[in-house]
Amino acid sequence: MSPRKENLSLDSAYFVAVEMTHDALKRGLRSASRLNITQYRMLVKLAAAGESIAQSELSDLLGLRPNVITQAANALENAKFAKREVGPGDGRARRIAATEAGIAHVCAVNESIVSQLYALFPTEDAAWRAILETSITAGSFIDPPVSQREIACYPASRALASLERFRSAIEAGLREACGASYSECRVMQRLAETGRPMRIGDMASQLQLSPVNVARAVDRLADRSWVRRMGAPHDRKAVFVDVTERGRAQQAVIARTVDALGRELLWKHLDRSQRAAIRAVTRTVIEGLRESKRAKSRLESDALFPLA
Repeated sequence: MSPRKENLSLDSAYFVAVEMTHDALKRGLRSASRLNITQYRMLVKLAAAGESIAQSELSDLLGLRPNVITQAANALENAKFAKREVGPGDGRARRIAATEAGIAHVCAVNESIVSQLYALFPTEDAAWRAILETSITAGSFIDPPVSQREIACYPASRALASLERFRSAIEAGLREACGASYSECRVMQRLAETGRPMRIGDMASQLQLSPVNVARAVDRLADRSWVRRMGAPHDRKAVFVDVTERGRAQQAVIARTVDALGRELLWKHLDRSQRAAIRAVTRTVIEGLRESKRAKSRLESDALFPLA
């Protein structure tokens, strides 16, 4: 089945998975490295390539401006993780390769990233663990490998690099399409899915965002007249958010943009089994985490007692 015939819409559950995974991947990096994510992305690409790469080529491969590549290369060289070389036949060409220390560093960070992912997701369940591992491998293909050797190298680290690039592209694409931020679009997306007014707290919980961040996003959306705040007669403290007519038009723009970007940046780089793995980790694991929270909430409710 081709991607065009599959249901590959990116809903709010998918973006919850993106954010949770992105945060776990970054924690794994921070706990084992002083490199920032751009520097580490470059080092992973160099380590996986197994040979030197021209700096101009790295700019295209990583989707980064040449000056950003130069700054990252300087940092890697200062850390002894990479070394510059002169290109064959052209003394002006600058190439860069990972050193043994750089390759060892990627191996160590990759282990840290894997540990963070296993700590995040409920991998005591063998089925969920298999889904997570398959999705990590699939995710590493979002940023297409440049060689057969790269395919087998550091899938968790490559998944981090892929997800960072994908997430940045989604943010930029949404901003260009409708002028709203990533978090604002996630709020609008969730409101479209429920089709009813929602409490800010409930929305924050479902989107795995802080209530403060959701409230700020709602403030900005209200300033655009995309949403309005609503009160409830049975609970005067509760604040609900409802979509306006103008907001519904923007929800359609957001949905079209997200789906188009998903097909261009994500799904077309994956085969059918890889697409299934990405969908499975979103549905099975995220819904499992949500059910775990619901079960905890039910237990807390059962323990309530009357106040004097």
